[in-house]
Amino acid sequence: MTHDVLQQYGVAAELLDAQDVMATPAELHGVLCGMLCGGAPIRRDAWLQEFNELVNDGVALPVAVNTWLEALFAATLESLTLQAGLQLLLPEEDENLEDRLLAMSDWAQAFLAGFAVIQRDLSQASDELQEMLSDISDITQLEQEMDDEPETEESYIVIYEHLKLGAMMAFEEFGQRPAELVSKTLH
Repeated sequence: MTHDVLQQYGVAAELLDAQDVMATPAELHGVLCGMLCGGAPIRRDAWLQEFNELVNDGVALPVAVNTWLEALFAATLESLTLQAGLQLLLPEEDENLEDRLLAMSDWAQAFLAGFAVIQRDLSQASDELQEMLSDISDITQLEQEMDDEPETEESYIVIYEHLKLGAMMAFEEFGQRPAELVSKTLH
């Protein structure tokens, strides 16, 4: 499967804008990834209903957006299941650092929301995962911290990698794996 959908933030932003969807691609991917990492059912009808409940008051999103979401879901699930280098859907590197950090903060907040909708009992999470979720919660405060100190490209990369690690840890503990992808990892 191609992961192009995870590398096309601008295209996704244009699609969402054209369909009058008020969320950003980063927010929608964060919710989707959080749900997957929390153990959301991977059947289309189940995850899409939960997703719509959280992001659109239970109302189905336009068909073009659902088609994009299904591709995003499949690419994210495959990356998490195969531990194949999860990518976060964030603005491209040529965007200014402040915008990318804000999108990263939005992704982190959306991830936590998606995770919490599915995984309501954090007492089942390992101490390491609970600490990681706390770190992700801290990342949601990036916008306020940007006023205090200038962020560098290096710190962006460190935070990005930390979010990826947190998502992969959560998926390892709670995520559901499709049988056909699991069998690929056993060969």
